[in-house]
Amino acid sequence: MKVALECIPCYLKQTINTIAQTKIPEEKAREIIYQILSLLPECDPQGTPAENSTVVLRRVNELLGIQDPFLKAKKESNHLALKLLPQLREKISRNNDPLFMSLKIAVAGNIIDMGILKDFDVEGSIREAMEKDFARDDYEDFQKQLKDARSVLILGDNSGEIAFDRLLAEQLLEQGVEVTYAVKDQPILNDATMADADHVGITEKIRVISNGSGFLGTVLKDCSEEFKQVYENSDIIISKGQANYESIEALGREDRRLFFLLRAKCEIVADNLEVELGQMVFCHS
Repeated sequence: MKVALECIPCYLKQTINTIAQTKIPEEKAREIIYQILSLLPECDPQGTPAENSTVVLRRVNELLGIQDPFLKAKKESNHLALKLLPQLREKISRNNDPLFMSLKIAVAGNIIDMGILKDFDVEGSIREAMEKDFARDDYEDFQKQLKDARSVLILGDNSGEIAFDRLLAEQLLEQGVEVTYAVKDQPILNDATMADADHVGITEKIRVISNGSGFLGTVLKDCSEEFKQVYENSDIIISKGQANYESIEALGREDRRLFFLLRAKCEIVADNLEVELGQMVFCHS
């Protein structure tokens, strides 16, 4: 997905949300914002929003002198999600289609995005996911592919959300497929890393690997050879969240293994998906 003019304010919003995780003086915060403003002309108009955001956010972290500004917030979101797991497991087990329900739960967790939404209501998002249909729904095709699949790769997104993804991964295991879950190699915004995977316990049953990259989304040219091999050899790929959609949506037009599971949290992504802002999708490109 290519950048749009409307992406530029989002880079600044992500900058401000990152700075807000720290306790630096307002004068220092203003200096950082001005430096980021001068960096924006260097962003690649032919790149993806996720790639350009990464360039900006790496510079923000350098200026802050902090490798992981969202560390505390990530731990808190993981803790919040873990408290909800028992009741969510029960909802899944009671449903006539536990796998479909686990997809709904996983997309509800996609509300946890501190780069875009500073405030979020996880429990409200779960209730909404239970009540509303996917605006685009390719679950039937997913089921058909799953019957012949041996392996599923899940491209993880945010901390907190990763706990809900654990429930999805466990349901996929019950379908008799091998499940691999990919996390970021380095901290970027509140994206999940191996530390978050350990925190929520997904590593207990699921193979978790680093994608070898610190980019938002999945930028294959920056990923490790190990990850690229898993990506190429997986029968089905579930891509979680906006940044992953932004970075590999174009690949999904040709690659029918790719299913995108997300909530459209900005107008550009919503327009690209041909859905309304805030709607949930489980679909091909």
